[in-house]
Amino acid sequence: MRPVQYAGMRESVNVPVSTAPVAATSGAAIPAGFDASGFLRAAKMNFLKLQAANDNGRLEDIREFTTDELYAELKNDLGEKQQTDVAGLEADLLEFATEGNRHWASVRFTGTVREAPRAEAEAFTEVWNLVKPADGSTGWLLAGIQQMH
Repeated sequence: MRPVQYAGMRESVNVPVSTAPVAATSGAAIPAGFDASGFLRAAKMNFLKLQAANDNGRLEDIREFTTDELYAELKNDLGEKQQTDVAGLEADLLEFATEGNRHWASVRFTGTVREAPRAEAEAFTEVWNLVKPADGSTGWLLAGIQQMH
């Protein structure tokens, strides 16, 4: 299996964050040769990238690693510029599956964010659903985000 790569993934993201070591999987059935740690590191980088792009209204950055359907939803929800400080971020691979000609992965993110300067950090949990063609013709794309309350 080829190394995991997100579509549009850049090597570095200039968003300050304190992150814990990449979490192990939650009993997900992982195919042999799948680099779960590398996958989760890339997922965390894309989480930060999406937050920064959303904060700054940079639609082209969001478009790089989302499916057409999710991009349309996020584009419609884009509001005023804001500054979100991701104070802590952890990722856990919940599920990995192959259905037809696509691989699917679900990643749970947990952490804390500040949505205003000097505001109290608030805990969050959300699950990202990612999809990739089984033939490896493109990288992983974000297909859905579930806010867990």
